Amino acid sequence: MIRRALALGLVAISLAALGVPPALAAGEGTTVPGATDDPFTGSPPPARAGISRAAGFRFFGSGFGHGIGMSQWGSRGLAAMGWSHRRILRHFYRGTRVARPADPVRRIRVGLTWDRTVVHLGARGGPVHLWVGRQGGTKVGRIPGGRTWTVRAKASGFAVRDHAGKLIGGHAWGSPASDLIATYRSGARAVVREADAVSGTGYSYNRGHLVLDLYRRGGKWNQRIVLPIALEQYLYGLGEIPSSWPVAALRAQAVAGRTFATHKVKRFTPNAACACDITDGANDQVYVGASKETGLDGKRWVKAVNHTRGQVVTHGGNVIQAFFAASDGGHSDAVEDVWHGGNDAFAIPYLKAECDPGEAAGGNPWVDWQKAYTAVELTNRLAPYTGAIGRIRGFPKVRRGDGGRVVTATVRGARGTATITGSELRWALGVWDGRIWINQDKNITGPIRERYDALMCRPGLPASKVVGVKGGSRQRFDKGAIFRNAVKRATVWLRGPIYREYKAVRGPSGKLGMPIGQIVDAGPGARALFARGRILAKQGAGAHALWGRVLKSYMHRGGTAGPLGFPTSRVRADGSGGTLAEFEHGTIVCPRGRSCGLA
Repeated sequence: MIRRALALGLVAISLAALGVPPALAAGEGTTVPGATDDPFTGSPPPARAGISRAAGFRFFGSGFGHGIGMSQWGSRGLAAMGWSHRRILRHFYRGTRVARPADPVRRIRVGLTWDRTVVHLGARGGPVHLWVGRQGGTKVGRIPGGRTWTVRAKASGFAVRDHAGKLIGGHAWGSPASDLIATYRSGARAVVREADAVSGTGYSYNRGHLVLDLYRRGGKWNQRIVLPIALEQYLYGLGEIPSSWPVAALRAQAVAGRTFATHKVKRFTPNAACACDITDGANDQVYVGASKETGLDGKRWVKAVNHTRGQVVTHGGNVIQAFFAASDGGHSDAVEDVWHGGNDAFAIPYLKAECDPGEAAGGNPWVDWQKAYTAVELTNRLAPYTGAIGRIRGFPKVRRGDGGRVVTATVRGARGTATITGSELRWALGVWDGRIWINQDKNITGPIRERYDALMCRPGLPASKVVGVKGGSRQRFDKGAIFRNAVKRATVWLRGPIYREYKAVRGPSGKLGMPIGQIVDAGPGARALFARGRILAKQGAGAHALWGRVLKSYMHRGGTAGPLGFPTSRVRADGSGGTLAEFEHGTIVCPRGRSCGLA
């Protein structure tokens, strides 16, 4: 299965504020890059400004990660809106429930590092004890607090040297059949430098114990470090989201993390490379051990884990595969569309496209980004997937999932065409998410985004960029358009017959001006108000625009509740310099220079 696409460049900070490598299968794109109030931070997306004009192709996108399952930034926003953790999880994982299974996973083996010739073991807050075979077995030595020892894998066993380089015991210890065990008492922590693939300073561990396993691979002796630990204690060390986030978001993440780990143990055989059930970030969830508990607001995270103790997400009574990503850009997508080119054979009922109204609730740096390449650069990047089709000229056909991610794209070159999957396009471009628009910025932002989210994405996918119109701005969608009235500060979705009539009378530049109110029910029909008029619609009568003297006369006669009923035509000239409009039960005529009357 395709896992994490991108590694994050993380900031260098103190032990209490460590950078965290990205998680793969569960949370691609984590740990929530751009969050600045927590140790677990990542590099922000590039600024939108500064794209070279020489670039032949621009790619406008939103989101960070695969966009399947729960969005962590979306969870944060929904929690801020008052959603409970159960509601958040049920929303992102369709048709599921949060429950405690009858046969929970009690323990888990976490792979911290493997294929290492040398590892560095440190002790903080107290000593770390080394044993052969088992805890309390043959004693190797005691790493004093504040010191770091090295362990080298050799054919004869583990060569352990202290901080001064002295070979402990004057010989190697253990064997492929007899592991090296590291233990630590309350208050002490073991630090493994090699477990931190980002900054190299290491992560610390205060729970369970460490098992160093010797094995031969590729003609040389290697070692790996595994942490056997209780599942609930493992969750204390998950570094997926900032501990300062809303409580419901923390609880949702705790349940998602427990669910992912439980599914992994129950459904998959142990990973042969690491001799573990789950890795610490490179392929699974971000695990940083005590660095999470002792980090900023770590107690809030531990409390969230304890509050949800034993809870997992289930579908049809079975524990789900709880994928999650840092940001879905406002809408998740179905797993078969993101990873399998739209092949329904890979569909999973609980991993479907879901609207995410929490994404843009504030602080998310991944809602609007772009990248650009020249035609030559793009051709070189796509060549491994398209073959030799010549210099790229365009993308004549793009198929998208319900959430907007590219499922397949037809690429046209100077010497032919090729069809590639959305995943292949994303890898080739090196972009943060597959929710991208080519050469036109269709990202939904600002007040239009706020209205779109409030509508739970009902307008569908964007069909245009945001454009300026008289009196404000507009963005078209699969279903109608959303207008932002700059004067009234109103953001209105127009659709169906009312939107078609509005376009017919020239929209904001026409007689009606900008919309000032949402489409609402009006008796047996519907109504939308505008700066200088209104549009009324009824099944059988159609949608028609009224303005000026005709509208004033109509309202004086009771409007839709009066004797005339709904309009059956828009206002038009009467042929003598006046205006008229027809209604279900009569016609209003407004002659030039005379009062309006009924005809």
